[in-house]
Amino acid sequence: MKLTRPFVMVEKDVLFSPELTALEKLVYCVLCAFSDNNTRSCYPSYNTIAEKVGCSKKTAIQCVASLCEKGWMRKMEQRTKKGGHRSNLYILVLSPEKQYLYPAHAKPETSPPPEEPDSPSDDEPYFGYTERLEDVKRRIEYDYFAKHMPDRLYMVDSLCRCILELYDTSFPEDRKLLNNVSSMEIIGFLQHISDQDYSNVNNQKDYLKTMFSEYLNDILFFSLSTDVPPTI
Repeated sequence: MKLTRPFVMVEKDVLFSPELTALEKLVYCVLCAFSDNNTRSCYPSYNTIAEKVGCSKKTAIQCVASLCEKGWMRKMEQRTKKGGHRSNLYILVLSPEKQYLYPAHAKPETSPPPEEPDSPSDDEPYFGYTERLEDVKRRIEYDYFAKHMPDRLYMVDSLCRCILELYDTSFPEDRKLLNNVSSMEIIGFLQHISDQDYSNVNNQKDYLKTMFSEYLNDILFFSLSTDVPPTI
């Protein structure tokens, strides 16, 4: 998903540390981009970390393990209700010598929304997925589409799932954009793709997520570019 903010803040202690490799610093920077500003916690999957860094999943796992071992971050394993794997929860800290500056980050006060299982073969919905999906449907006025656009309801269902997956793998600023999706954006996107033929696309789910993400960012760009500054 495209970034809507131009920069990410990273402590210079991390960048100047002689004990961290270049890849470890880059992994830390990527996690900073995903992290919440208040709790300094995040939960991207290893696949997402590897994609953003531009390395293999194995390298991402090794860098995370090394950062934890050296005391630059904490890792908490998470499980689904039935014991399946979910993405780890990470809590970022300053250099090991300065961790006393962040006593509140030893343990997060609340757990973040769960993410899709890291393994692509595990199709089990995670705990809380149904409730979050229903919340998205209420927000976009799903009943309206069921009543007035029953022939496109299958696409609306797919978009609801896309919103959840995009939210769980995006940056904080992009999540704000997803939280503001309403029936108007759904209707606009359905009109946007009405003339497009994607029957030959191998992975239609990923294709739809990419198209929807780009559409939302285009809307944001357009709204910003057409803003008229107030007169003084």
